[in-house]
Amino acid sequence: MRKYVPPTEEPVGIFGHISSFVSNMLVPVDTSQTRVKIDMAVLLVLYEAIHLNRNFITVLTHTKSLSNPVTPTTPNPAIDRSLPLPSSPTTPAGKQPTGLPQPTNLLGTFFTFSSIILQNIKDDSSVTHARLCLVIITCIVEDQFANSFLHDPNMTFPVTLHRASLLHRKPTKDGLSHVRPLACSLLDLMVEFMISHMAKNFKLDLYRKCLGVVHRMLCYQKRCKIRLNYNWKELWVGLLNLLKFFAASEEHLLPKLNIFAVAIEVVKIFNLFITYGDTFLPNPSTYDELYYELIRMQKIFEDVHSMAKRYSSPDAHSEFHSSASQLAANLVNVRSISAHFHPRINAWSASHHVTSITPEQVLEVVRSNYDTLTLKLQDNLDHFDKYAEKLNEAAFFTQLLRSVTNSVRETVGLSSVQQLTLLNELGSTS
Repeated sequence: MRKYVPPTEEPVGIFGHISSFVSNMLVPVDTSQTRVKIDMAVLLVLYEAIHLNRNFITVLTHTKSLSNPVTPTTPNPAIDRSLPLPSSPTTPAGKQPTGLPQPTNLLGTFFTFSSIILQNIKDDSSVTHARLCLVIITCIVEDQFANSFLHDPNMTFPVTLHRASLLHRKPTKDGLSHVRPLACSLLDLMVEFMISHMAKNFKLDLYRKCLGVVHRMLCYQKRCKIRLNYNWKELWVGLLNLLKFFAASEEHLLPKLNIFAVAIEVVKIFNLFITYGDTFLPNPSTYDELYYELIRMQKIFEDVHSMAKRYSSPDAHSEFHSSASQLAANLVNVRSISAHFHPRINAWSASHHVTSITPEQVLEVVRSNYDTLTLKLQDNLDHFDKYAEKLNEAAFFTQLLRSVTNSVRETVGLSSVQQLTLLNELGSTS
């Protein structure tokens, strides 16, 4: 990571030693092949510590004390349409004066490292790194204490997230001058992965893990009624672009990948927002903006629905029949919203003799027509299957452990007895 992060003061104490260890060992994946595989062993140890030792989460959440602590932020108010709304629901935490020392945190450091790894998945080795990072993050967001720390408005940190160089933007680093709860940085990291890897060699497993992280965070926010001050539109647009990509790439992707499984996860997240968004979104305006985006992007949902109906019809004889049918069924509420509001928007335009309606006018129509909207209650929107290594990742970790062991053997020339000892030590907690 030193290749990406400017050098800082030499760390001291247990927190400093752990930070130095992470910085020294978790280097970018574009270094020598040998170093990458040895560092994979470090990631593997980190995974085992998080997965099997809940107390290790307290180490990751440890914060280095500074003489000038960050001023705590105030939690968002509960939704109440009788209360005046904040002027900007998506404004991040305030900028800190330049030169003011900021607290550092190991979770933030790991998110920075993950942002580097998740942008470089061009070969099998880098895909393995990315998969392991996402598995580790999944374990983190399933932990109650970790989630509480991630969403704590009084625990805010600047986190550098490295972003891909895309055609419509220049490379940027986010979080250098803003301090926010770490949950905001983690959501940014997942959104960045979503929008930067929509290609023909689509990494379906990585996307499912990414969406699983987002879904788990939303379930926690819904359960604990946490109103995270986050720019939720960034997430919605990322999810919509993913659905748009599926509809446009159907011919290329579907013969070899079940993209319906990923689309189901995307629609499930939207349904979670629709059904329970008023319990965890910052304010009513943000909930209104959700409906605005769903209405504005009606064509994307219709294209995806048409694709699902084609593959779920009896004549299709598709291996994806079941998942396509489930996707079509899950789109019922999104399509009902469009069917409900579009005629009313058109009627408003006609009555006011307006040919081009503004976003503010659309929102006005939306707010005044919630009462007549009928939606279908869907089950298990806030449910997810707990991470299970033996059920889902056993083959992955077996192969990974063998690769790490072979790499160490080739590098340092261990004897057979030493190899067996190393293998036992690495696999003792598996």
